[in-house]
Amino acid sequence: MPKISKNASVTLSLVCCGIGFLGLIAIAVMLTVLVVRGDTFLFGEGTARKWMALRYFLLLIPVGVANGFLVKLLLLVRNHLVFTDKAVSCLRTISWCCFIEAALCLITARVFFPAHYAAAFVAGFLGLVLRVVKNVIEEAVALKAENDFTI
Repeated sequence: MPKISKNASVTLSLVCCGIGFLGLIAIAVMLTVLVVRGDTFLFGEGTARKWMALRYFLLLIPVGVANGFLVKLLLLVRNHLVFTDKAVSCLRTISWCCFIEAALCLITARVFFPAHYAAAFVAGFLGLVLRVVKNVIEEAVALKAENDFTI
């Protein structure tokens, strides 16, 4: 597997986050157009239509917040501030965004759409993995602080 430099990797990750933000904007615009046109396949009919449209817009919020904190975390990595309370806070926020996304997917899932349940599982599992990473980084911050006091 080819290995790229750390700076190139962080830059590539930042570019991917930028593309992710553009994708969120494109999805929001597409959803708006579909709401205005009255798409019945995606949103249903009658009063359910408004709730389903709201559902899809609500699902974009935690993703956008998580993407913003991911950018903040990557900027901390670029500035060599990985083992800090700010990095732990970013990881905590991103993991909570994943859990919120999982809950929103479960709450608003349609019965016969298994993709909603799969998305909820994936978001929840990703949140769990990020919690573990956050706990590891948090312990490393504590060890670093203890080590700094010793010297």
